[in-house]
Amino acid sequence: MPKPKHFQSANVKPRYSKGQISVFGINSVYPRTPWVTALWSVCFPGFGHMYIGKFLHGFILIIWELVVNNLSHLNVAIAFSFLGRFEEAKAQLNQDWALLYIAVYVYCIWDSYRCAVEIKKNHILSEIEDAPITPSDINFFEVVTLDKKNPWVGALWSVFSPGLGQLYGGSTVVGAFVLAWWIAVCYKAVAVRTWLYSFLGDFNRATEIVDWQWFLFLPSMYGFAIYQAYVSVTENNTLFDIEQIRFLRVRAENLGHRNAAESHTVQILATFDHSPFVEMAIHEIEKLGVPPQDIVALPLENLDSQTHILDTIHRVDGRSMLDGAMMGGTILAVLGAIYGFVLYWGPVIWGLIGFAAGFILGLLIELAFNKQKKIKVSSGRKSEVVIEVTCQASLQNQLITVLKSRKSQGFAVMPRRPPSN
Repeated sequence: MPKPKHFQSANVKPRYSKGQISVFGINSVYPRTPWVTALWSVCFPGFGHMYIGKFLHGFILIIWELVVNNLSHLNVAIAFSFLGRFEEAKAQLNQDWALLYIAVYVYCIWDSYRCAVEIKKNHILSEIEDAPITPSDINFFEVVTLDKKNPWVGALWSVFSPGLGQLYGGSTVVGAFVLAWWIAVCYKAVAVRTWLYSFLGDFNRATEIVDWQWFLFLPSMYGFAIYQAYVSVTENNTLFDIEQIRFLRVRAENLGHRNAAESHTVQILATFDHSPFVEMAIHEIEKLGVPPQDIVALPLENLDSQTHILDTIHRVDGRSMLDGAMMGGTILAVLGAIYGFVLYWGPVIWGLIGFAAGFILGLLIELAFNKQKKIKVSSGRKSEVVIEVTCQASLQNQLITVLKSRKSQGFAVMPRRPPSN
């Protein structure tokens, strides 16, 4: 049996890296829209940096926001200002701490925008260099693999509790930070009992026990945690596709393929989604005794240029129409919570209403700005990899069994052509 020839994914040290996989999680230089990054920093300092993968910066700025905002009583002052109670707002505000807040807040917005621009440049250079990525990292503490996940599952776990979606996406440190941060703020805000009384209809009791200063952190934290889980899984799926495309092209360039089938051989074509099953199928076909040079595996060029509102595990277009929707939902959720302190249904119900209304409004704005582009809600499932195998006719049934077990989307046995004269 011929020994399979393998090409390592990380045998070249790139100048510009596409991404990194380690015990701490998965990160990549995924290009993000700079103005969206800046707006997340407007909502909450540190969010913009976390959005583009600068997690250490984000952690530092989020902790700074929690400390300085609380010492200056800024959230309460903002709430009173929106309610028209300006004298109370001035009385609540600690001006010594508030003045320290301004410079760092402006820096967060400016630096997140600048970093988003630079990361886009780094992404382009890493693509030019065709930088490889090691698709897994295994050590005593953790097994981290770059695999395909559903972004909506990540978002749903964060709906239940922020941080769980990040853990699902493979970001261990980020998930632990977000989960601990969420629990601490909920405790200080008396949020769990506030939600309980709100859903039981005891709105007066809910408004009495809630801590305004801490509660007003929650809407933006909740919206961002859901969306960050969604986009991080989307980024990881894209990173998987990019790395597998590179691997298949390197493999094709390093193997000499036979051009024509002999009379006692058969040619089979099969199509796959980008997934670990592609490489598993290649390996199992080699184990059947098919020489590596008789297995051609190449990625298909994606001709679908339409923008999709929803990303799925099978199709990611690199530009999410949900950026504006989640931004609008987060902003109106904060305003809903503020006005909910004086309206009958309380801050929780009005916060949820504001989130839903802002999501719809943000999505409509995105659609309006992109009205000249063809937009679909989601794309259909498409083949992404084609494999051509030339093998002995006696191996045909075994080969088809391998293709079926490894989730091939379809296959065709090429008809034999008579030899040309």
